[in-house]
Amino acid sequence: MEKIYRWFRSFIVVMALLMALLIAFSTCLSGQNKTDSLTDNLKAEMYKKLKHFTFGFYVDAYYNGTINSRSDTSNVVPFASNCPIQNQSRLNVAAIEIGYTADKVRGMLALQFGDAPNLLATPESEFIKTLRQANFGFHLSKKLWLDFGYFLNPVGLESTWPVLNDLSTVSIGGYYEPGNVLGVKLTWNASDKFWGGIMFGNHYSLAYGKNTHMAVLVFVYYQPIPRLTLNYNNLFGNQALKSAQIKNDILYNNFIIQYNPIDPVFFTGQLDFAAQSNSQMTPDTNKIATMFSGLIEAKYVFLTKFAVTGRYEFFNDYDGFLSGLYFYNNRNRGLFTQGFSVGFEYKPIKIGYLRLEYKHLYADPGNNIFISEKSDQLQSLVFTTGVRF
Repeated sequence: MEKIYRWFRSFIVVMALLMALLIAFSTCLSGQNKTDSLTDNLKAEMYKKLKHFTFGFYVDAYYNGTINSRSDTSNVVPFASNCPIQNQSRLNVAAIEIGYTADKVRGMLALQFGDAPNLLATPESEFIKTLRQANFGFHLSKKLWLDFGYFLNPVGLESTWPVLNDLSTVSIGGYYEPGNVLGVKLTWNASDKFWGGIMFGNHYSLAYGKNTHMAVLVFVYYQPIPRLTLNYNNLFGNQALKSAQIKNDILYNNFIIQYNPIDPVFFTGQLDFAAQSNSQMTPDTNKIATMFSGLIEAKYVFLTKFAVTGRYEFFNDYDGFLSGLYFYNNRNRGLFTQGFSVGFEYKPIKIGYLRLEYKHLYADPGNNIFISEKSDQLQSLVFTTGVRF
Protein backbone atom coordinates (compact mmCIF):
# COMPACT_ATOMS: atom_id res chain seq x y z
CA MET A 1 0.00 0.00 0.00
CA GLU A 2 2.82 2.32 0.89
CA LYS A 3 4.44 1.58 -2.51
CA ILE A 4 1.22 2.45 -4.27
CA TYR A 5 1.02 5.70 -2.33
CA ARG A 6 4.63 6.61 -3.22
CA TRP A 7 4.00 5.75 -6.87
CA PHE A 8 0.83 7.86 -6.91
CA ARG A 9 2.64 10.79 -5.25
CA SER A 10 5.45 10.58 -7.83
CA PHE A 11 2.88 10.46 -10.61
CA ILE A 12 1.21 13.60 -9.27
CA VAL A 13 4.55 15.43 -9.06
CA VAL A 14 5.48 14.44 -12.62
CA MET A 15 2.07 15.49 -13.93
CA ALA A 16 2.37 18.81 -12.12
CA LEU A 17 5.76 19.43 -13.67
CA LEU A 18 4.44 18.51 -17.10
CA MET A 19 1.47 20.86 -16.66
CA ALA A 20 3.81 23.66 -15.59
CA LEU A 21 6.02 23.11 -18.62
CA LEU A 22 2.98 22.97 -20.88
CA ILE A 23 1.60 26.23 -19.51
CA ALA A 24 4.98 27.91 -19.87
CA PHE A 25 5.37 26.63 -23.42
CA SER A 26 1.86 27.72 -24.41
CA THR A 27 2.57 31.19 -22.99
CA CYS A 28 5.67 31.42 -25.15
CA LEU A 29 3.68 30.31 -28.18
CA SER A 30 1.00 32.89 -27.44
CA GLY A 31 3.64 35.62 -27.15
CA GLN A 32 5.27 34.48 -30.37
CA ASN A 33 1.91 34.48 -32.16
CA LYS A 34 1.26 37.99 -30.96
CA THR A 35 4.69 39.06 -32.21
CA ASP A 36 4.11 37.37 -35.57
CA SER A 37 0.69 38.97 -35.80
CA LEU A 38 2.19 42.39 -35.02
CA THR A 39 4.89 41.85 -37.65
CA ASP A 40 2.32 40.81 -40.24
CA ASN A 41 0.21 43.87 -39.47
CA LEU A 42 3.28 46.12 -39.77
CA LYS A 43 4.21 44.52 -43.07
CA ALA A 44 0.67 44.94 -44.36
CA GLU A 45 0.62 48.60 -43.32
CA MET A 46 4.00 49.26 -44.93
CA TYR A 47 2.92 47.53 -48.14
CA LYS A 48 -0.29 49.55 -48.12
CA LYS A 49 1.77 52.75 -47.99
CA LEU A 50 4.54 51.70 -50.39
CA LYS A 51 2.17 50.47 -53.09
CA HIS A 52 1.40 54.12 -53.86
CA PHE A 53 5.09 54.90 -54.47
CA THR A 54 7.08 54.48 -57.67
CA PHE A 55 10.88 54.65 -57.82
CA GLY A 56 12.94 55.31 -60.92
CA PHE A 57 16.59 55.64 -61.88
CA TYR A 58 18.12 57.05 -65.07
CA VAL A 59 21.72 57.25 -66.27
CA ASP A 60 22.89 58.50 -69.68
CA ALA A 61 26.46 58.84 -70.98
CA TYR A 62 27.60 60.40 -74.26
CA TYR A 63 30.41 61.31 -76.61
CA ASN A 64 29.79 64.37 -78.82
CA GLY A 65 32.40 64.32 -81.57
CA THR A 66 32.34 67.50 -83.64
CA ILE A 67 33.79 67.26 -87.15
CA ASN A 68 36.48 69.72 -88.35
CA SER A 69 36.67 71.38 -84.93
CA ARG A 70 40.45 71.64 -84.53
CA SER A 71 40.28 75.43 -84.59
CA ASP A 72 37.58 75.51 -81.91
CA THR A 73 38.93 77.04 -78.71
CA SER A 74 35.84 76.14 -76.67
CA ASN A 75 34.80 72.67 -75.61
CA VAL A 76 31.12 73.68 -75.25
CA VAL A 77 28.76 73.10 -78.19
CA PRO A 78 26.63 76.22 -78.93
CA PHE A 79 22.85 75.99 -78.37
CA ALA A 80 23.08 72.53 -76.77
CA SER A 81 20.29 71.45 -74.43
CA ASN A 82 22.17 68.22 -73.68
CA CYS A 83 25.40 66.47 -74.77
CA PRO A 84 27.05 69.91 -74.46
CA ILE A 85 30.77 69.05 -74.15
CA GLN A 86 32.54 68.09 -77.36
CA ASN A 87 35.17 65.43 -77.98
CA GLN A 88 35.03 63.95 -74.48
CA SER A 89 33.31 60.97 -72.88
CA ARG A 90 30.89 62.53 -70.41
CA LEU A 91 27.92 61.89 -68.13
CA ASN A 92 24.79 63.51 -69.52
CA VAL A 93 22.34 62.72 -66.73
CA ALA A 94 22.17 60.66 -63.56
CA ALA A 95 18.74 60.95 -61.97
CA ILE A 96 16.49 59.60 -59.24
CA GLU A 97 12.69 59.79 -59.44
CA ILE A 98 10.20 59.22 -56.61
CA GLY A 99 6.50 59.37 -57.35
CA TYR A 100 3.43 59.01 -55.17
CA THR A 101 -0.12 58.46 -56.45
CA ALA A 102 -3.20 57.77 -54.33
CA ASP A 103 -6.90 58.50 -54.72
CA LYS A 104 -6.75 62.00 -53.25
CA VAL A 105 -3.12 63.08 -53.41
CA ARG A 106 -0.08 62.72 -55.66
CA GLY A 107 3.50 63.97 -55.80
CA MET A 108 6.74 63.79 -57.75
CA LEU A 109 10.36 64.41 -56.84
CA ALA A 110 13.10 64.10 -59.47
CA LEU A 111 16.74 64.96 -58.78
CA GLN A 112 19.34 65.07 -61.54
CA PHE A 113 23.08 65.48 -61.94
CA GLY A 114 25.44 65.70 -64.91
CA ASP A 115 26.26 67.96 -67.86
CA ALA A 116 22.66 68.52 -69.02
CA PRO A 117 21.37 69.76 -65.61
CA ASN A 118 24.39 72.03 -65.23
CA LEU A 119 23.18 74.00 -68.25
CA LEU A 120 20.06 75.01 -66.33
CA ALA A 121 21.88 76.92 -63.64
CA THR A 122 22.89 80.55 -63.69
CA PRO A 123 25.47 81.46 -61.01
CA GLU A 124 22.76 83.00 -58.79
CA SER A 125 20.44 79.99 -59.19
CA GLU A 126 22.73 77.02 -58.61
CA PHE A 127 20.08 75.26 -56.51
CA ILE A 128 17.88 74.75 -59.54
CA LYS A 129 20.28 72.56 -61.53
CA THR A 130 19.73 69.39 -59.50
CA LEU A 131 15.96 69.81 -59.30
CA ARG A 132 13.95 68.50 -62.25
CA GLN A 133 10.58 68.17 -60.55
CA ALA A 134 9.27 68.75 -57.03
CA ASN A 135 5.52 69.00 -56.77
CA PHE A 136 2.41 67.66 -55.04
CA GLY A 137 -1.28 67.85 -55.78
CA PHE A 138 -4.81 67.16 -54.58
CA HIS A 139 -7.70 65.45 -56.35
CA LEU A 140 -10.43 68.09 -56.24
CA SER A 141 -13.02 66.07 -58.13
CA LYS A 142 -13.33 63.12 -60.46
CA LYS A 143 -11.66 65.02 -63.33
CA LEU A 144 -9.75 67.86 -61.62
CA TRP A 145 -6.27 67.90 -60.03
CA LEU A 146 -4.66 70.94 -58.35
CA ASP A 147 -0.85 70.75 -58.07
CA PHE A 148 1.79 73.00 -56.49
CA GLY A 149 5.56 73.13 -56.88
CA TYR A 150 8.19 72.89 -59.62
CA PHE A 151 6.89 71.41 -62.89
CA LEU A 152 8.06 70.41 -66.33
CA ASN A 153 6.90 72.97 -68.88
CA PRO A 154 4.26 71.64 -71.31
CA VAL A 155 5.63 73.85 -74.11
CA GLY A 156 7.70 71.78 -76.52
CA LEU A 157 8.04 68.18 -77.58
CA GLU A 158 11.73 67.62 -76.80
CA SER A 159 13.39 66.92 -73.46
CA THR A 160 16.88 67.49 -72.07
CA TRP A 161 16.75 63.78 -71.14
CA PRO A 162 17.72 61.85 -74.30
CA VAL A 163 15.69 58.80 -73.23
CA LEU A 164 12.47 60.79 -73.76
CA ASN A 165 13.42 61.75 -77.35
CA ASP A 166 13.63 59.72 -80.52
CA LEU A 167 16.91 61.51 -81.23
CA SER A 168 19.20 62.22 -78.31
CA THR A 169 20.01 65.86 -79.12
CA VAL A 170 17.52 68.74 -79.02
CA SER A 171 16.82 71.20 -81.84
CA ILE A 172 17.85 74.85 -81.57
CA GLY A 173 14.16 75.75 -81.41
CA GLY A 174 13.85 73.49 -78.37
CA TYR A 175 16.81 75.27 -76.77
CA TYR A 176 14.93 78.59 -76.90
CA GLU A 177 11.59 77.27 -75.62
CA PRO A 178 10.43 78.28 -72.11
CA GLY A 179 11.72 76.11 -69.29
CA ASN A 180 10.31 74.63 -66.08
CA VAL A 181 7.67 76.44 -64.06
CA LEU A 182 7.57 77.16 -60.33
CA GLY A 183 3.94 77.73 -59.38
CA VAL A 184 0.50 76.12 -59.51
CA LYS A 185 -1.20 73.85 -62.07
CA LEU A 186 -4.86 72.94 -62.61
CA THR A 187 -5.45 69.84 -64.77
CA TRP A 188 -8.78 68.76 -66.26
CA ASN A 189 -9.07 65.19 -67.57
CA ALA A 190 -12.28 65.64 -69.53
CA SER A 191 -12.15 62.24 -71.26
CA ASP A 192 -9.77 59.72 -72.81
CA LYS A 193 -9.73 61.90 -75.94
CA PHE A 194 -9.49 65.38 -74.42
CA TRP A 195 -7.51 66.76 -71.50
CA GLY A 196 -5.69 69.97 -70.63
CA GLY A 197 -5.09 72.61 -68.01
CA ILE A 198 -3.65 75.93 -66.96
CA MET A 199 -0.50 76.90 -65.06
CA PHE A 200 0.56 80.08 -63.29
CA GLY A 201 4.05 80.75 -62.04
CA ASN A 202 7.64 81.73 -62.61
CA HIS A 203 9.37 80.05 -65.56
CA TYR A 204 13.00 79.19 -66.25
CA SER A 205 14.84 78.55 -69.51
CA LEU A 206 18.19 77.43 -70.85
CA ALA A 207 18.31 80.48 -73.08
CA TYR A 208 17.34 83.31 -70.76
CA GLY A 209 17.44 81.95 -67.24
CA LYS A 210 15.01 82.98 -64.53
CA ASN A 211 12.39 85.64 -65.18
CA THR A 212 11.07 87.35 -62.05
CA HIS A 213 7.71 88.13 -63.68
CA MET A 214 4.90 85.60 -63.44
CA ALA A 215 3.49 83.86 -66.51
CA VAL A 216 0.32 82.02 -67.50
CA LEU A 217 0.49 78.77 -69.50
CA VAL A 218 -2.26 76.77 -71.19
CA PHE A 219 -1.97 73.19 -72.46
CA VAL A 220 -4.56 71.19 -74.43
CA TYR A 221 -4.43 67.61 -75.80
CA TYR A 222 -6.94 66.10 -78.21
CA GLN A 223 -6.93 62.59 -79.63
CA PRO A 224 -9.58 62.42 -82.37
CA ILE A 225 -8.57 58.88 -83.35
CA PRO A 226 -6.40 56.35 -81.45
CA ARG A 227 -3.25 56.90 -83.55
CA LEU A 228 -3.39 60.70 -83.84
CA THR A 229 -2.68 63.26 -81.07
CA LEU A 230 -2.99 67.03 -81.42
CA ASN A 231 -1.42 69.27 -78.79
CA TYR A 232 -1.45 73.04 -78.28
CA ASN A 233 0.52 74.84 -75.56
CA ASN A 234 1.21 78.49 -74.90
CA LEU A 235 2.85 80.91 -72.49
CA PHE A 236 1.97 84.54 -71.86
CA GLY A 237 4.02 86.85 -69.65
CA ASN A 238 6.32 89.85 -69.38
CA GLN A 239 9.90 89.03 -70.39
CA ALA A 240 11.32 92.38 -69.27
CA LEU A 241 13.33 92.72 -66.08
CA LYS A 242 11.41 93.67 -62.98
CA SER A 243 13.07 97.09 -62.93
CA ALA A 244 12.35 97.86 -66.61
CA GLN A 245 9.79 100.56 -67.39
CA ILE A 246 8.84 99.08 -70.78
CA LYS A 247 7.00 95.77 -70.91
CA ASN A 248 8.04 92.94 -73.21
CA ASP A 249 4.88 90.86 -73.20
CA ILE A 250 5.37 87.56 -75.01
CA LEU A 251 2.82 85.11 -76.36
CA TYR A 252 4.62 81.86 -77.12
CA ASN A 253 2.55 79.33 -79.09
CA ASN A 254 3.47 75.68 -79.56
CA PHE A 255 1.65 73.21 -81.86
CA ILE A 256 2.47 69.49 -81.93
CA ILE A 257 1.08 66.69 -84.12
CA GLN A 258 1.95 63.03 -83.53
CA TYR A 259 0.72 60.36 -85.95
CA ASN A 260 1.33 56.61 -85.86
CA PRO A 261 -0.39 55.23 -89.00
CA ILE A 262 0.97 51.70 -88.50
CA ASP A 263 2.90 50.15 -85.62
CA PRO A 264 6.51 50.59 -86.85
CA VAL A 265 6.07 54.09 -88.34
CA PHE A 266 5.82 57.35 -86.37
CA PHE A 267 5.54 60.94 -87.65
CA THR A 268 5.90 64.10 -85.57
CA GLY A 269 5.53 67.76 -86.46
CA GLN A 270 6.06 70.83 -84.29
CA LEU A 271 5.62 74.54 -85.00
CA ASP A 272 6.45 77.35 -82.58
CA PHE A 273 5.32 80.93 -83.11
CA ALA A 274 6.15 83.71 -80.65
CA ALA A 275 5.31 87.41 -80.65
CA GLN A 276 6.74 89.94 -78.20
CA SER A 277 5.86 93.61 -77.71
CA ASN A 278 8.40 96.47 -77.89
CA SER A 279 11.02 94.16 -79.34
CA GLN A 280 11.76 95.00 -82.97
CA MET A 281 15.17 96.31 -83.99
CA THR A 282 15.79 100.04 -84.30
CA PRO A 283 14.22 102.29 -85.39
CA ASP A 284 10.91 100.52 -84.63
CA THR A 285 11.69 99.29 -81.13
CA ASN A 286 8.12 99.82 -79.91
CA LYS A 287 6.68 97.33 -82.42
CA ILE A 288 5.97 93.61 -82.06
CA ALA A 289 8.72 91.19 -83.05
CA THR A 290 8.06 87.58 -84.10
CA MET A 291 9.88 84.26 -84.07
CA PHE A 292 9.19 80.99 -85.92
CA SER A 293 10.72 77.59 -85.33
CA GLY A 294 9.77 74.00 -85.97
CA LEU A 295 10.70 70.45 -86.82
CA ILE A 296 9.50 67.45 -88.79
CA GLU A 297 10.50 64.00 -87.60
CA ALA A 298 9.98 60.45 -88.87
CA LYS A 299 10.83 57.21 -87.06
CA TYR A 300 10.82 53.62 -88.28
CA VAL A 301 11.13 50.65 -85.89
CA PHE A 302 12.31 47.31 -87.27
CA LEU A 303 13.19 43.90 -85.84
CA THR A 304 11.69 45.07 -82.52
CA LYS A 305 15.00 46.34 -81.09
CA PHE A 306 16.18 48.67 -83.88
CA ALA A 307 14.99 52.08 -85.03
CA VAL A 308 16.08 54.82 -87.42
CA THR A 309 14.94 58.44 -87.06
CA GLY A 310 15.33 61.52 -89.26
CA ARG A 311 14.63 65.15 -88.36
CA TYR A 312 14.58 68.49 -90.16
CA GLU A 313 14.60 71.66 -88.02
CA PHE A 314 14.62 75.43 -88.45
CA PHE A 315 14.78 78.51 -86.21
CA ASN A 316 14.14 82.09 -87.35
CA ASP A 317 14.30 84.95 -84.84
CA TYR A 318 14.75 87.92 -87.20
CA ASP A 319 14.70 90.66 -84.54
CA GLY A 320 16.71 88.64 -82.05
CA PHE A 321 14.39 89.13 -79.08
CA LEU A 322 15.12 85.55 -77.96
CA SER A 323 18.50 84.80 -79.53
CA GLY A 324 20.10 88.23 -79.42
CA LEU A 325 21.46 90.21 -82.38
CA TYR A 326 24.45 89.29 -84.56
CA PHE A 327 26.32 91.74 -86.78
CA TYR A 328 27.48 90.24 -90.08
CA ASN A 329 27.40 91.18 -93.77
CA ASN A 330 27.10 94.80 -92.64
CA ARG A 331 23.78 94.31 -90.89
CA ASN A 332 22.21 93.31 -87.59
CA ARG A 333 20.05 90.23 -87.51
CA GLY A 334 18.74 87.69 -85.05
CA LEU A 335 19.60 84.02 -85.31
CA PHE A 336 18.52 81.99 -88.35
CA THR A 337 19.45 78.30 -88.53
CA GLN A 338 18.27 75.10 -90.11
CA GLY A 339 19.59 71.56 -90.20
CA PHE A 340 18.94 67.87 -90.17
CA SER A 341 19.76 64.87 -87.99
CA VAL A 342 19.76 61.14 -88.65
CA GLY A 343 19.93 58.65 -85.81
CA PHE A 344 20.17 54.89 -85.32
CA GLU A 345 19.01 53.20 -82.12
CA TYR A 346 19.55 49.71 -80.76
CA LYS A 347 17.73 48.55 -77.60
CA PRO A 348 19.40 45.36 -76.33
CA ILE A 349 17.01 45.40 -73.36
CA LYS A 350 13.70 47.15 -72.78
CA ILE A 351 15.13 49.64 -70.29
CA GLY A 352 18.36 50.45 -72.17
CA TYR A 353 19.50 51.94 -75.47
CA LEU A 354 22.53 52.69 -77.62
CA ARG A 355 22.28 55.51 -80.18
CA LEU A 356 24.44 57.01 -82.89
CA GLU A 357 23.36 60.33 -84.39
CA TYR A 358 24.72 62.50 -87.19
CA LYS A 359 23.76 66.17 -86.92
CA HIS A 360 24.40 68.96 -89.44
CA LEU A 361 23.39 72.56 -88.66
CA TYR A 362 23.56 75.56 -90.99
CA ALA A 363 23.47 79.21 -89.93
CA ASP A 364 22.76 82.22 -92.12
CA PRO A 365 25.81 82.71 -94.43
CA GLY A 366 28.36 84.94 -92.74
CA ASN A 367 26.90 84.52 -89.27
CA ASN A 368 29.81 82.35 -88.01
CA ILE A 369 28.15 81.18 -84.80
CA PHE A 370 29.87 77.77 -84.66
CA ILE A 371 33.45 76.58 -84.06
CA SER A 372 34.36 79.59 -81.88
CA GLU A 373 32.67 82.01 -84.32
CA LYS A 374 34.66 80.71 -87.30
CA SER A 375 32.03 78.73 -89.21
CA ASP A 376 28.42 78.84 -90.40
CA GLN A 377 28.11 75.06 -90.07
CA LEU A 378 28.37 72.46 -87.35
CA GLN A 379 28.65 68.73 -87.96
CA SER A 380 28.58 66.24 -85.11
CA LEU A 381 28.59 62.52 -84.48
CA VAL A 382 26.90 61.93 -81.12
CA PHE A 383 26.96 58.59 -79.33
CA THR A 384 24.66 58.13 -76.33
CA THR A 385 23.83 55.17 -74.17
CA GLY A 386 21.61 54.90 -71.14
CA VAL A 387 19.26 52.93 -68.94
CA ARG A 388 16.07 54.02 -67.23
CA PHE A 389 14.09 51.83 -64.85
